[in-house]
Amino acid sequence: MPLRLPRTAALLPLAALALACSDTPTSESPAARFTAGSATSPVNVSHDTTAQNETPLAANPRNTANLITGANDWNYNDGCAVNASFDGGRSWTATLPNGFLPGVTKFTNDPAVAGTGSYDAGGDPAIAFGPDGTAYFVCQAFTFGSPTEIALLLSRSTDGGRTWLDGRTTPLVHVANWQGNGKSKGSNGQFADHESIFVDQRTGFIYVSWVQFNGNSSHSPVLVAVSRDGGHSFAPPVRVTQGPVRNNQDARIVSGPDGTLYLTFDTGVQGGKGTVIYASRSGDGGTSWSTPAQVATFNNPVCAFPPSCFNLSGGPFRAGGSYPVPAFDATRNRLYVTWDDIAADGRAKVYLAYAAAPAAGQPVNLSSWTMLPPLAGTGDRFEGELGISSGGRLDLAFYDRSYSGNTLVDVTLASSSDGGATWQTQRISTAGFDPSLYGVPSGSGIRPFIGDYNGLVSLPDRALMTWTGVGPKTGALETNLEIFFAGATP
Repeated sequence: MPLRLPRTAALLPLAALALACSDTPTSESPAARFTAGSATSPVNVSHDTTAQNETPLAANPRNTANLITGANDWNYNDGCAVNASFDGGRSWTATLPNGFLPGVTKFTNDPAVAGTGSYDAGGDPAIAFGPDGTAYFVCQAFTFGSPTEIALLLSRSTDGGRTWLDGRTTPLVHVANWQGNGKSKGSNGQFADHESIFVDQRTGFIYVSWVQFNGNSSHSPVLVAVSRDGGHSFAPPVRVTQGPVRNNQDARIVSGPDGTLYLTFDTGVQGGKGTVIYASRSGDGGTSWSTPAQVATFNNPVCAFPPSCFNLSGGPFRAGGSYPVPAFDATRNRLYVTWDDIAADGRAKVYLAYAAAPAAGQPVNLSSWTMLPPLAGTGDRFEGELGISSGGRLDLAFYDRSYSGNTLVDVTLASSSDGGATWQTQRISTAGFDPSLYGVPSGSGIRPFIGDYNGLVSLPDRALMTWTGVGPKTGALETNLEIFFAGATP
């Protein structure tokens, strides 16, 4: 989001498979055992004139040719973009003129048409489908003037993303709904940040997690709110973190086949951002959570939030840092977590660990983690997303500078069919770009910002990805960052 504090039936055939690329073997990576798969040519989802970034992706479980993505959208002020596909990603609903999620902002992408919401801006999009095919979209909404209002709003669509709650006849649902100072106000340090959404495909329950900056010595507790009525209302949120675990960020939820919920987040423990990854578990549908257990400690977490902490090479730009991403492997009964970290050689690498169940049918043991060798390249690899197919194939998609001498950003997909012991990789993007030269509108200039997260969906036969790339230049400034989509067969 633009004011981010430091720190988701058979697939119809896609377009003809056109790319077959692989990493060049290097001494610092296990690339010698990699083989290449095939990917579709990237599709420009946005086709507009101004920037989009932060691109979640969700597939309809009743028809996986129905996909939805979103973004922070700067076409007119700033709002939550939404685009839907009904042919497996070959084509998408238009960004202009009706590409904003209705019911959030006072404006639309058409300056002549007023919006149906009451807020000045929207961002941090999060999307998921329920088991009945209903789509859910959570957008953070806020106002610029005093008193600053901040809310997490949920909309829903029953037609695959063609239409959403209009915000007037059917208002969007307030997720962060509890009594107390700051529940929807930005005053006194209150700020609900980087929400994520997960829908349990067995029960249809909707879980929204976020961290609540509360202006109290950098404390930002992890909160989880649950809807058990299809997104029509949410119970008061439950606090996951207690005691010394503070300065938290980037909370995400997944579930095992037995319904156990698992939540991961990163934390500075007692001050600094991004030092440790934690995981917590709920066996009662989110009513209560276990004491967070440590997953891993960072060596030198990637921090792409200039100018305060940028620590990659080259010109500075804002992107996702070393946040953890969980996924559950039902075939092996393991909880996997991925993140990126800067190793001793100065390169950012993708790391992976898993926790397994002590016995069949039991929840995984969050106090015991197996670390896998990092996925290293000749350039920085960062902002990874993790997905696991129903058959147990692991997919990792990440930004990668390995094709350009660590100067330009591309997108790579790495897949494993043996639980992470070996990997095959392929280049998904067809050309790299320098993120420090492109950005979102900022006054009379630009602010280099390619988003804090991307999208990945793992289907039985392929992986689907969305990310922020560069569209055609439309003015004097390089502000036309756009959503891109591709599918790949590992």
